[in-house]
Amino acid sequence: MKIRILANTLRFRLRQPEVQQFRQYGKVTEITEFGPEPADQLRFCLLISSEPELTISFEMNTTIIGVPKRLAEEWATTNLVGFDGKIDTGKGRMMEVLVEKDFVCLDSPEEDNIGAYPNPKVVC
Repeated sequence: MKIRILANTLRFRLRQPEVQQFRQYGKVTEITEFGPEPADQLRFCLLISSEPELTISFEMNTTIIGVPKRLAEEWATTNLVGFDGKIDTGKGRMMEVLVEKDFVCLDSPEEDNIGAYPNPKVVC
């Protein structure tokens, strides 16, 4: 999972195996390890949720994005490229979340594209 952060905007790009894992197990997690202990890790988790809207929480170094079950199923099983939403984090602040399928980069080495979705800009 690729994660891009800019102020209060989070963008997640998932490759095919990650989307399949999300659909099958209800969650997918990316971990960045700054050291050997769990407290030294930064985690991002997409989780299928029973809530009707996107949710966000931050607990124990983990950002959890809750995705409504209906939206998760539609995204994982169709050609829908992505979805987004703005989540109220309290005190008038919003977090914008964008989740997309990751396409093959046309100018990257082949090993960087393993598991990515075919790029629709490629003309055969």
